[in-house]
Amino acid sequence: MNKALIILTLITLALLAYAVETAELPPASFSYMDVFYVKNESVTYVTPDGAGLFGLKVEPYVDGFDLEIIFPEGTSYLVRYGEENIKGTGEFKVTVKKDELPEEIYIQFQLPGKLTDEVVHRKGSAKIEIKAHKLPFWRTNETIVVKYRKTE
Repeated sequence: MNKALIILTLITLALLAYAVETAELPPASFSYMDVFYVKNESVTYVTPDGAGLFGLKVEPYVDGFDLEIIFPEGTSYLVRYGEENIKGTGEFKVTVKKDELPEEIYIQFQLPGKLTDEVVHRKGSAKIEIKAHKLPFWRTNETIVVKYRKTE
């Protein structure tokens, strides 16, 4: 009887560890401005010179989660987070606190030359990843596809 109880306890602990490891609950709900749902993809459009802009509204479920916006390699960005204007390239990361969260986050980005040429002239695309996570199981990954829309 004692061995059976130990085995059941180990199986239960293993299943619990697996559940915590694989569980994905979003730490917040995200809504976008200037991002469109086209053919099962979230899409934002850039100008012929590779500049783009979109807005992000975050409604947190938990406090103190990490928000990452990962741009294509070589992409420069300007993020307006509350009263701060944060410039950089590659990856933007911030810890979101409920009491300090701005109403909207504005993201302006500039694709590098080669990628701009690929997106604008060769009908290619690029991806911007938005990740939010907080241990033990709060996490979500979203992808925004960057495309060029030719206007006649």
